[in-house]
Amino acid sequence: MPSLLIEYSGSLTEQVTPEILMDKVFEGAKASNSFPPEAIKIRMLPRPIFCLHGKCADFLHVSAHILSGRTEQQKIEISKAILEPLKTLDLRSVSVSVEIVDIHRASFVSFVY
Repeated sequence: MPSLLIEYSGSLTEQVTPEILMDKVFEGAKASNSFPPEAIKIRMLPRPIFCLHGKCADFLHVSAHILSGRTEQQKIEISKAILEPLKTLDLRSVSVSVEIVDIHRASFVSFVY
């Protein structure tokens, strides 16, 4: 855990590759010192159709799904840590955001083949 979902406008790949986005998000999650690096999972989800504030504009949004139980301050620190490496990208006119999503610990199940 965590499971990080990167949603982004499909046209954002004209400015940055998905691999670089994943690397930056991983770097931030690791820098938060909240998770062992081998537990960090990252998924990408490009959005071909999008609108922000009534116009087409690029966006990048990271949802960090983590098991419940962390304090508000810990969640703030995790989201800031994830955001920091993203700020180093040379992007133009892109809305960037990060959110923490609590996973209900008691009902979470997982299986690995």
